[in-house]
Amino acid sequence: MDATYDTLALYITQKISSVYIKLNVFFISILMLTTIFDRSHSPRDRFLVAIAGIPGSGKSTLAKTLVERVNELMGQNISIVVPMDGYHYPKKTLDTFPDPKEAYARRGAYWTFDVQGLLTLTEALRSPIDSSQTITAPSFDHGKGDPVENDIKILQSHKLVIMEGLYLHLKEPPAWKSIASHMDELWFLHIDREIAKKRIIKRHIQSHLDETEEQATFRVENNDMVNADYILENSLIPTRIVISVEVPNHAT
Repeated sequence: MDATYDTLALYITQKISSVYIKLNVFFISILMLTTIFDRSHSPRDRFLVAIAGIPGSGKSTLAKTLVERVNELMGQNISIVVPMDGYHYPKKTLDTFPDPKEAYARRGAYWTFDVQGLLTLTEALRSPIDSSQTITAPSFDHGKGDPVENDIKILQSHKLVIMEGLYLHLKEPPAWKSIASHMDELWFLHIDREIAKKRIIKRHIQSHLDETEEQATFRVENNDMVNADYILENSLIPTRIVISVEVPNHAT
């Protein structure tokens, strides 16, 4: 997977830098597709990439690694990850749903996220960089199971913003499609379904969301894989597909 990380980091660095690096790189696990989001960029524009994929595909690992490598290549803090998880509705909001029990059981479905808040963030990132403004986004506290408001600081220096999350490529409902339309590129992380299931079961147990493998398997089959099917059936064609590979002890 290191070769894939290096290839993608070099590619994205070229997108945000005036210095183009000429290297002979062999693309082993990347399928290049024709871009559908062709924009001209000024020095005041950010480059926005949305990494999506089914649960367990490794989105957060890919995004985090890319940001680290791009910053290293550029020699400065020029990129940042913004996970979609911060836009989970908090528990107090789920309590107001018509069926709170279902809302908690299906937490992680697209309708349990604050899509309007996420759209507002995306619109702010798409606007020209304002030297007097720092944009903030929520993170997610997995210990408490709730968002942490204004925890992520997107600075003027952050020319590249990599957003990662399950539903960033959706073509419906309309608000989700609007989020995708603001992106410069959509990268979809492809993974074998059975590998993804094993990863999520392991993650649920390690995070104490479930105590037994049987409980975790039930949750995965009745929530995570239901969400996976929705993503596969309702997403836009990505500009790039990245093939996820099995990594020992990987659970994200």
